[in-house]
Amino acid sequence: MTWFEDQPLGERPHIAVLFYDALGDFVIITPLLRGLKEKYPNCTLDYYSGERTRELEEALPYIDSRFSVFGNPEGTPALLNHIQQRRAEAGDYDLVINCDFHPSLAFVAHLLQPRYVVGRCFGADLREEVPRAQGKRHQLYEEYWSAPDFFHRYSDLLTSTYIGEIWCRMAFVETDFFRTEVPTRDPKCAIPNILIATGGRRSAKLWSRDYWREVILWCDSQGLTVGLLGDKPQRQSAVYHTGDTESYLLEHTPLMDLRGRFTLPQVAGAIARARACISVDNGIMHISYSVGTPTIALFGASPWWVWTPPVPHLYRVLPEEPCSKCYENRFRNADCLLPVHQCMLSVRPQKVIELLRMLVS
Repeated sequence: MTWFEDQPLGERPHIAVLFYDALGDFVIITPLLRGLKEKYPNCTLDYYSGERTRELEEALPYIDSRFSVFGNPEGTPALLNHIQQRRAEAGDYDLVINCDFHPSLAFVAHLLQPRYVVGRCFGADLREEVPRAQGKRHQLYEEYWSAPDFFHRYSDLLTSTYIGEIWCRMAFVETDFFRTEVPTRDPKCAIPNILIATGGRRSAKLWSRDYWREVILWCDSQGLTVGLLGDKPQRQSAVYHTGDTESYLLEHTPLMDLRGRFTLPQVAGAIARARACISVDNGIMHISYSVGTPTIALFGASPWWVWTPPVPHLYRVLPEEPCSKCYENRFRNADCLLPVHQCMLSVRPQKVIELLRMLVS
């Protein structure tokens, strides 16, 4: 196994892409999946991720086979059997692109035994990783992509700091880096005019329930219906840190509860039919701009310049009083590091209402 430097892969290459099973991760990697099919039209493309994004993986036409590394109760024996089956069906792996830094996926990359690799992959002794190739393009892998001078130093290789482009560049893939894709299905019910998503895996990203209430009541005053997207209520509260925010909003506003009603492709289909979507930085936000719906993204404690593409229908509302604490901690903190949630409190509802007024007029 050696680091990939755009060597020829043959007529029918067998390629695997590995990534964590967060919704946002799946969305931002779709340009790479499409680009690999464009560059190698006869390739077989396998995807190794997890159960949370399974519905989207199974519906995306670029993926020929997929396997859940995360959330799979059958564990390593099932993984080994799957790899053996894929080798029998499509041959040895020519290229593995590991888009995650999780040690378990570095081990999976090792098990796949590809000729070439991009990203973390343990070598033969399982102690050291396959050495990164020399050259500026390969240095991207070890950079801090949120650094303020990152784009300045790599503007000869990149057109943006968007993570979807960065992974494509490291894999020598040229495509429309900013065109993400999500499979859509009919939600089979009426969809409110405006859809919102309040939860996130880092509580530092969350918005005030009073701000949500102000926006929902303004929509109601304009004759606009509003629906709440998310997981099933109990899981939404426990995993996505919503606490009593959503139950409060459902009790004190005309908000419609759509949580847990749809498959992920149906969530995408529902958003595609809405006039606008408002979301904190979470998977719903990524799905929303991917289906072309005007998306108002509420950003504070996350690096929007890395995680969102520069597309015209994505409207980022940023803090009036930003804080540097999360940046200094490389966004590893789950909770706000200040006594008062300064950054998200300074993402004002009036700005959201102004955008909505423009979008629905």
